[in-house]
Amino acid sequence: GGDAAKYPKQAEAGGFFMFPPGHPDYVPLPPGEAALIAGRSDVHPNERLAPHWSHIIFQAPSGAEIRAQARHATYGTIEHVAGKLVHADPITAHSPLSNAPQVAGNVVYVKRGSAPFTRKAREAVAAGALACVVANSDRETFGMSYTDDALPFDALNIPCVMISSDIASKLEVSDSWHVTLVPARPDQQGSKKPPQNKPPIPDEAGG
Repeated sequence: GGDAAKYPKQAEAGGFFMFPPGHPDYVPLPPGEAALIAGRSDVHPNERLAPHWSHIIFQAPSGAEIRAQARHATYGTIEHVAGKLVHADPITAHSPLSNAPQVAGNVVYVKRGSAPFTRKAREAVAAGALACVVANSDRETFGMSYTDDALPFDALNIPCVMISSDIASKLEVSDSWHVTLVPARPDQQGSKKPPQNKPPIPDEAGG
């Protein structure tokens, strides 16, 4: 029917966030993620379709430490970054950040909702954030996909990652976190399963 022309086959079944059936890493998608893919009729040629991960380490002045795996968006960079975690204002980053001076040079924390993920990333970049961490509204992570907003894809030049809601809720015990993103090893990228190792936190002296 007409739908087949509207949604090219590869966009429906193939490879944004998943490997095709028959691939050793194939995992059936949760319903929410399947719905996200089915609604997309085009893919930017530079999007990273397979899952990519960074270890994310939150440290509070009290000594509390939270480690998790953050899943990268299909856009943005994958690199080691570290800085203070600053809540976006508005927290869903659906409009320019009123606290851009505080966000600049730090890692911005954003909640899911009210705007496409790409818009949140644009606002993070515009505010001068080193990275954008999006808290999901449920206990999973997925690869936030790109919405064509007629702005340059490559301008999304910071890491953009998602953490699950259970990690986000643990962050509420302190309002002062230092956050470090450490990219997973190359052999751990592309797999639906997050990396399980605990990498050392890079020494930032002189960095």
